[in-house]
Amino acid sequence: MKKIYLAIAIILLFAFSAAADITHTIKKGDSLSKISRKYKVSVNEIKNLNSLKKSSKLKVGRTLVVKKTITAPKTYTVKKGDNIFRIAKKFNLDADDLKDINLLDSDDLKAGQRILLEPEPLTETAQTADLVEEIKKLSESEELANMNMSDRLILFAEKFLNIPYKFGGSSIMGIDCSAYVQKVYSLVGINLPRSARLQFEEGESIDRDGLSMGDLVFFRTYASFPSHVGIYLGNDLFIHASSKDKKVSIGSMNAPYYFKRFIGGKRLILDNAEKGRS
Repeated sequence: MKKIYLAIAIILLFAFSAAADITHTIKKGDSLSKISRKYKVSVNEIKNLNSLKKSSKLKVGRTLVVKKTITAPKTYTVKKGDNIFRIAKKFNLDADDLKDINLLDSDDLKAGQRILLEPEPLTETAQTADLVEEIKKLSESEELANMNMSDRLILFAEKFLNIPYKFGGSSIMGIDCSAYVQKVYSLVGINLPRSARLQFEEGESIDRDGLSMGDLVFFRTYASFPSHVGIYLGNDLFIHASSKDKKVSIGSMNAPYYFKRFIGGKRLILDNAEKGRS
């Protein structure tokens, strides 16, 4: 098991930009060191944020600020004549990275369009603490150690059922199809690009009849290029962040909408290659 990849993935998985300061309500048995470990901040940071003195005692029910809101990512409003390459050059950025951050397929932009110049800022919130702990425990369990990679992938994938869907989102507060796939695969040590279009360029091409559990399945939905992706579960079912269901859910490959829009599968897990030969 790739513990280093898993540890990194856990940190990235639950990171997202906060809309307000992150707080903690003191409970019986809490201490500053215990709170600091939970939110991965130093004791001094908590003291400074709350003007606590060395002699200050923690009172049950008091709310402490444990992290301050991070400022919004830098943005740029497109002007007439702009394109992705001119903007990238202006801000000393890579054009492909800029397109990936903004999920752009074309180099052309519209005047007045606002684009991100850097990824959304990341931070952890109290709302994710229980799920983080669950994933950590699962990653160290004998159950996981005895599974092959495709089984581990599906186990992690199903942990995120019912997480809200949000176009362009990449957190448990709202996630889109490609970010969901990217994060689940990262938990088994496989790094994928951010967009479905680029993910379609990865791995071995698999037709519908050859799909195995854990393969990626791609569809053309709102665009001519691959614009939707999910993870195959077997029995013509797949798990995905669905804009229709507005959450991570399980769908059928035989549903008319997906049946006629399916464009192919991709295999990145060697376990599945062995299954395909058997």
